[in-house]
Amino acid sequence: MREQILVFQYDQGLLSKIHEKPIIVKATDYSQLHQIMDEANRNHNHVHCLVFNHKGAFSNIPLQKEWKGIPIAIYATDFGNFKEVLSKIQLLRELNLRVFLSTDEKANFTNLHILASLGVDCGIYFGEKPVDWESMHDLLSYAIYSKVGHGSIEPFHYLVSAYHPHRFTEFNTIYFNNPERYLHIDEDENIALNAVDLKEKKFISKGLENIQKISDDETYYDKLFEWQTHFQDIAGCSVCPAWRVCLGKFSDQVKDNPGCTKFFEELMDGADFFLARQNQSKNKELWQP
Repeated sequence: MREQILVFQYDQGLLSKIHEKPIIVKATDYSQLHQIMDEANRNHNHVHCLVFNHKGAFSNIPLQKEWKGIPIAIYATDFGNFKEVLSKIQLLRELNLRVFLSTDEKANFTNLHILASLGVDCGIYFGEKPVDWESMHDLLSYAIYSKVGHGSIEPFHYLVSAYHPHRFTEFNTIYFNNPERYLHIDEDENIALNAVDLKEKKFISKGLENIQKISDDETYYDKLFEWQTHFQDIAGCSVCPAWRVCLGKFSDQVKDNPGCTKFFEELMDGADFFLARQNQSKNKELWQP
């Protein structure tokens, strides 16, 4: 098993204790970006990504050319002023940055379509309101089937590229919430298997020195196979044909907002299409006149 990436809110004291680790640092102050990178590099940590949760419009974020080369994910609640974003479009293409917008705002689906069409890598993240599955489907269709070049859109890009017809696909990986890849830690070195568990103080261990032992903990494997609880009743998510790409993530919504089944079935069709297209491209590359 490869080394898990540590995910944590920026804390200078905690970061100073971490050495030679892959890390994801969450922050709210953009002026701290270079400070975080300098501190991480000083201890020979590999910064997998810097994550900024922005409670407001993406257009208000002070993007800078000095950010070039730094992997950044920005989660914003809405898009904001289109003209303001358009004025920064060249810089957006040059930065190693992905923009995530919330499902809670219907306009965000259209705005992500526009961003991707302009060559910007972007993504949708799930908010607190019921998901608009029709809008999700429209965005999915563009992300997978469009013949015109565009920026990638998550989680669709991850789902179709990581999809295997005989295995589960955990798309929470793109949101840094897959315990096979990531561990979440707070300033007191409490360790949890995802962001929700960390917030709810459902810790699996404590102390940086115990990170390597977590994979031997029964609780760790219970969490990895938590999806099996859906099979206690042969109904709902357990009989869904799209189970292996959803894993029951919308089980609390399916009664009142059942569009998830159709959406994820169509996503699997898109994944098969993507796989066939990839194989076709490989065959073309192998053939020589």
